Amino acid sequence: MTGLTPEDRRRFREAMTGIAPIGDRELGRGLALATPRHLPKGSHLLRAGARATELAVVVRGLLREYFLLRDGSERTKAFVLEGGVSGSLADLLSPTPSRAFIVAGEPVRLLVMPYDSMQALGRASPPWAELGRAGLERLLLQKAEREWELLGLDAEQRYAAFRARYPSLEARVLGKHVASYLGITPVHLSRLRRRRARTA
Repeated sequence: MTGLTPEDRRRFREAMTGIAPIGDRELGRGLALATPRHLPKGSHLLRAGARATELAVVVRGLLREYFLLRDGSERTKAFVLEGGVSGSLADLLSPTPSRAFIVAGEPVRLLVMPYDSMQALGRASPPWAELGRAGLERLLLQKAEREWELLGLDAEQRYAAFRARYPSLEARVLGKHVASYLGITPVHLSRLRRRRARTA
């Protein structure tokens, strides 16, 4: 655990206990696998085509998970803020190269853990096994909610859901990335923002 700061420990605890209750001793076992890493804005934690092998807790800054289409356009999958966990689980579980990119949207400090080591910890520790199960359940619920937003809501409703999920995030990310998360064009996003400003 060399080089870990009090902020690192606090964010790690926040991330893990936000998923499921876990005691200090077991938290320490997980934290022992964590290595601090700094990424400048625009640097990637994961690139499509590489093997996904790491989980990361965001201590400071934010990550953006996205896909790159053949025409060069990006589709934002998620934003991961302080205290959140990233790593592209589908790619971690697959033996094939990653499809997702994970990029630093700001200068970011991470705690990075090898996914294989975290799996081994789950096999050895019932509390970590329970936390892993709870994490998978939460991720499935998040994916189901995201599918509903994309398929069942119109653009204005999706924008409202985005603002509820990520309050104050718009000041930290480019409009084109918000638009790609919503599945609309930047021009459409500008219209939605103007409409909301008129009714505020």
